[in-house]
Amino acid sequence: MKILHTADWHLGNNFHGHDRIEEHRHFLNWLIDVLRKEMPDLLIIAGDVYDTPNPAATAEQMLFDFLLQATETVPGLQIVLTAGNHDSAGRIEAPAELLKRHNIYVRGTIRRTEKGPDFDYYLLPLSRRNGHEAEVVCIALPYLRSCDYPPGMSTEEGIRFYYENCMRRLRKSPFKALPVISVAHFYAAGAAVCQSEHSERLVVGGQDCVDAEVTACACYTALGHIHKAQRVAGKAEAHYAGSVLPMSFAEKHYEHGVQCVEIDANGLQSIERIPYQPLRSLLTIPEHGAATPAQVLKAIESLPQRRKNDDGTQWPYLEIRVLEEQPEPSFVNDVNNALAERAVRLCRIVRELPDNGRHTEEHPSVQQLHAISPREMADRVFQRLYGTPMPEPLAQRFQKAETEAVETPEE
Repeated sequence: MKILHTADWHLGNNFHGHDRIEEHRHFLNWLIDVLRKEMPDLLIIAGDVYDTPNPAATAEQMLFDFLLQATETVPGLQIVLTAGNHDSAGRIEAPAELLKRHNIYVRGTIRRTEKGPDFDYYLLPLSRRNGHEAEVVCIALPYLRSCDYPPGMSTEEGIRFYYENCMRRLRKSPFKALPVISVAHFYAAGAAVCQSEHSERLVVGGQDCVDAEVTACACYTALGHIHKAQRVAGKAEAHYAGSVLPMSFAEKHYEHGVQCVEIDANGLQSIERIPYQPLRSLLTIPEHGAATPAQVLKAIESLPQRRKNDDGTQWPYLEIRVLEEQPEPSFVNDVNNALAERAVRLCRIVRELPDNGRHTEEHPSVQQLHAISPREMADRVFQRLYGTPMPEPLAQRFQKAETEAVETPEE
């Protein structure tokens, strides 16, 4: 069987005030082309289909349009779609019975019986596109929350609880001799994540970290949740497909794409990465560290000019990191003016202060504060932040503001 594995679409994502509809359409059109070329038997979408539990109508329409087009493009294609932590479990599974008629199997909620979770519901025997007999069994688990497994269990114990019980049910079924693949959405121990920005919503302290060996029953585990595409270290063949678009500037150098996996009666045969280039790239000025205001404005001059009739759909997102050696009240305005004719989308300006050996000072008492003039307080704050005395022009502006405040009668 040929399987395509993708995850973390985050349809409906808003990137620093910019909607990403065109970017997601670009990806979905690319994926349709990949499906047409590869003609797989199975497509796995391993969670975080949407960016929020209550996605916009345009995001939902993109998903359903894609599912329809995918099943029309590849006759007999089976699709397994699971909910991630960003998704609403109930909402994503609401059309499950209808989608099942098109060989699309959605697992979002935990279905229960009188005895507990219905583990059989998460076992999916799957065949080749044109076959009639099952050749693999897929354990398709949505993102599990603490209420989904017995009280007192950790995240890892809860996920292990589901895999062990699913395997017990499988060993009693007619499909017990078939290779097993699995779909899951969790933070695997040892997975490489960005330390500066956690757009995956990881739990502080790593309490949601799970040993990927819980999926060792499967010859291949299609993971979602972590945005960097990678194989998780260990004996289990557990792989993150990665996000389809960068979700923060910290993910600027991540590679995007889908996994193409071949499975036969003996288990995993091959894994190939199919790369994808997003519609928009991410750009930071400067590439490393921070630059002075003058250096930033100089760098902006080298950015490409806007072209006539260019709709801007491919303009890169821009982040500026400025080193503020002193207050620059007009800097934002200067940047906006400089970017007026440049083919970029400004997302954010990150201000960094110089390292002047600042140290924590003792907080003055109330009596000491009463004895300090506003001007002296301003001088102290400026000195602590920038390591130099307040420039005279700024001191004069502050003094003027202080004088006007004192002279203005209270209403």
